[in-house]
Amino acid sequence: MTTPQQPTPQERFERAVEGMRRLPPTGAVTFRGVTSPQGTAAGVVVPQGITATSRDLVVATAGLTSPGIAVVFAHTGRDLAPVSAVQEAQEVALLPGTVLAVGRFIQVAGIAVEIIEELTRTGDEQWATSLTDDAIAKLGATVATTLANAQGVPCPVDVGYCRRFAAPLA
Repeated sequence: MTTPQQPTPQERFERAVEGMRRLPPTGAVTFRGVTSPQGTAAGVVVPQGITATSRDLVVATAGLTSPGIAVVFAHTGRDLAPVSAVQEAQEVALLPGTVLAVGRFIQVAGIAVEIIEELTRTGDEQWATSLTDDAIAKLGATVATTLANAQGVPCPVDVGYCRRFAAPLA
């Protein structure tokens, strides 16, 4: 009798990504509980891993205890809530290779909040932002309201699960 071979970590990762690719892309404004280091120049990051975000600020920041707050403006995220064992996390994953603009900060209620934006490819094969200054101002106002509403709200999922939202982009 032979024992079936267990998949390697790389094979598990590849299977997870393949499964996520089958989900429809969704545009979403989500959150992460970590930011680029303060003073980092605005730039572009292309993570090679899965980037976890949450529609729920309280979840993304483990009850507002995480090291930072980032707002993620994505076009091709994958909504994992319908297939997740932890649906309350309201997780939206960004696939490896997603092109992200990072290092842009706004002040919201005295907190430096990073805006992470998925860039879109233009007709001439360049990467472009779609957020205007007006959209960023409106986003700031929305985040201020969301932050005020999150004060004192207990995290609806295990705080250990929330660590995925505070992992550095990789």
